[in-house]
Amino acid sequence: MKVANEFSPEKTWQAALDKLERDLSKADFNTWVKPTQLISSRENTFVIGCTNEYGREWLESHIVTTLQQSLSNLMEREILVRFIVPSQEIREKTQVSDDKPIMNVTDDDLLDLDVHYASIRNALLEPGRVVRLPVYMLRWLPYVGSQIVFVVMALWQEYYLASSGKTIKGRHKVSARAENICQWAGISRAQFFRLLQSGSGLHSFVRKIETDHELDRYSGRTKKSSNKYELFDSPLTPGDAEDLKTYLLDHGIKESPEAALQLAISANPKEILQYPIREPPDDFDKKFSHHLSVKGVVKELLGYRLTLEQSDLTDQLTARLLSEGDFIPVSWYFLKNWLPVLGADAAMFILVLRNLCYFNDKTGEIRDEVWMDGGYEAIAKRLGINNPRVVANWLPARIERGKRTDKLSERTTKEFSRRQQLQELLGLFVERIDHRINSSGSYGWKFKVQRVDPLIPQHQAIHQAVTSLLVQSEDQGVLKELNARIGELSNGCYETVKNGPKVVLRRSDLANDCSETLKGILKDCLETLDMEANDCFETLLKILISLKDTQKKLQPSTNQGTCDSNVNTINKSLVAVKDAKGEWSLEKLLARADKNNQKLFLAQEKSAHAFVSWVIHGSSQANIQNPYSLAIAKLKQSPGVSAGGVSDRLAAVPFGQLIQWIEDELNFQTPSNPDWRMAFAQVKHERIRLLADSLGLRLNFDDGI
Repeated sequence: MKVANEFSPEKTWQAALDKLERDLSKADFNTWVKPTQLISSRENTFVIGCTNEYGREWLESHIVTTLQQSLSNLMEREILVRFIVPSQEIREKTQVSDDKPIMNVTDDDLLDLDVHYASIRNALLEPGRVVRLPVYMLRWLPYVGSQIVFVVMALWQEYYLASSGKTIKGRHKVSARAENICQWAGISRAQFFRLLQSGSGLHSFVRKIETDHELDRYSGRTKKSSNKYELFDSPLTPGDAEDLKTYLLDHGIKESPEAALQLAISANPKEILQYPIREPPDDFDKKFSHHLSVKGVVKELLGYRLTLEQSDLTDQLTARLLSEGDFIPVSWYFLKNWLPVLGADAAMFILVLRNLCYFNDKTGEIRDEVWMDGGYEAIAKRLGINNPRVVANWLPARIERGKRTDKLSERTTKEFSRRQQLQELLGLFVERIDHRINSSGSYGWKFKVQRVDPLIPQHQAIHQAVTSLLVQSEDQGVLKELNARIGELSNGCYETVKNGPKVVLRRSDLANDCSETLKGILKDCLETLDMEANDCFETLLKILISLKDTQKKLQPSTNQGTCDSNVNTINKSLVAVKDAKGEWSLEKLLARADKNNQKLFLAQEKSAHAFVSWVIHGSSQANIQNPYSLAIAKLKQSPGVSAGGVSDRLAAVPFGQLIQWIEDELNFQTPSNPDWRMAFAQVKHERIRLLADSLGLRLNFDDGI
């Protein structure tokens, strides 16, 4: 007679973990599997808790099939696995039991939300995922530097993720993993714990408290609890605390506290605090820092516990001075992909410049060109960098001084290479376009700022590979077959194995049973990618799956080459750039330009032809960031002179025909016109979108690639 398996769910789970540890690489197991915990086991379903959403996605795409098979073999019945990210409140109530459900979650409580991205670029960037950096934190940069500001932002981000955005009843404590915080901050684990040591500038924001002991819920033995830290809300810089104290004393807070606080609330913050910042003393980094707040300053001055009215006024003053409603949105993509590459200081430089940019929703004006006076020294002080040469190394030299004739050492060569690489990457975000000398003799720099994150080189390669795959599939008539093949992919296609042939296995999974035409296209696509790079193939599949529904909506044009019928496919909003004759309206094209340029060009230009020609030329050149500004600059320099060549011929094409070609290109259908192919055959799709935006077009198919 067969003996029933007496394994408890806890022992079964542990046995499955042991097997995964043998099968997976050490890095994958420690990063993704080890932090998990068994939440419940009921009705042949194991519910596994993950630390965050990234962990859940990785586990679901890599090990779910293997894990279910292992658990089923151990329990001698079919077992299903579900991964969740539990809130802290739920985890604190968790008790592993074989017959009592730990989580009261029903199918009616669950909602499956599937994000539909309309472009390859958005599927990679995921622009909706952002972290908010309080603008006031920029005033902390001269005191603690960029790295600590990023760490503080990471701590708060992980706090909110770990608590699922909910306030925990009774207490506000949550558990977070140091590895996750380090990923958000772009630093190593060792560096993170060095910053947590006594005397660090981080102590103004977070401090370690005494570690106690607790009972292990599995063994029942006493064990040392996790390291505990407390986060401080709304800290004042030491300089601002001194300025506030001086202001309140000068306005009689000791004689009439309420009147002094009311006066401070109604005052402009510039009347209280020094702007742009009160610089810290030279020996500040040697002093022990501690948490300062508006309420703490008021309490210190009054010397007694605040009344209800005084406490309410202090809260209002805190919101006023710290600009609590002002934030800089920082994308997850920027923190996860760009911060580790750029480094904390260069990354913060980008955020500081972006904070100076704005969009005017009344006039439609975009301010993406900003001045910073004071040269390298002022920028270094703003970021808390002691050596201005660090900033100088980020930007290309204004004057080329010639190459060295002597032989450089290997170390020097590597350093020059590192600087060059950093300049190229930073150049994707920031371009120095002008300078001026102020009355004091110091330089001022004008910067052109990219307000949207570019793709990292690896993702740019994936973007190009996916675009090429879709275009070739459309041209060869196998796009439906590709979509069908992608739709058949299951979790088993993503299984991670320990040895090298995993890429070959995945390639065969994707291309299995495909037609010879599709196999050839897939082979060309995969050969363009660095398959050894981390998650490169997984990212490619993720993008293809997310875009599968989008491709179904792409309908090939049947009226290519017929101008009158093409006009019917254009969105009604195109009248914003047409004149009464159905041609380009120069007046409407210049709506984004300043009034002086509008007046100048309308007086000197006979038609919109030259302007459109320069916009087309600028859009076809990858090194030109703003074709609209190029057109204005060129016509200012040489009135009435167009770009010439293929750009001129395309600008002369009838209005509706050119619009249709742009729309076709964005629909992965390259027009057959030889001039169009000559100008845009080798450019990325994002340049086509840039062309449409520069011409003021709002097409009915907005792919945003």
